[in-house]
Amino acid sequence: MVNILLCCNEGMSTSFLVKKMQEVAEENGLKVAIRAVSEPNIDTESKEADVILLGPQIAFMRDIIAERLGPRIPIQAINAEDFGRLNASEILKEGLTLIRENRVNEEK
Repeated sequence: MVNILLCCNEGMSTSFLVKKMQEVAEENGLKVAIRAVSEPNIDTESKEADVILLGPQIAFMRDIIAERLGPRIPIQAINAEDFGRLNASEILKEGLTLIRENRVNEEK
């Protein structure tokens, strides 16, 4: 099972996306746990995360969050257009790709 953490200002806008992403994961038989948190809670809520996807509204905080959490967890901003359209399949695909790439890099 992989853990995807979505993060935005309050965790509310990403909660809609979490539901749609979970539906896509279930339809495709993927074992994925997806949660949404607010940015102030990311330090404590990210311990089990395999990837963190940031809502476009806090994309500017990517480097700050990465510095706080260290290099273990890949962090990336969600494409604003995909976020706005709730393109759950594309966002889920991007998250899984980041996890896969991170695991390959750890093995090197």
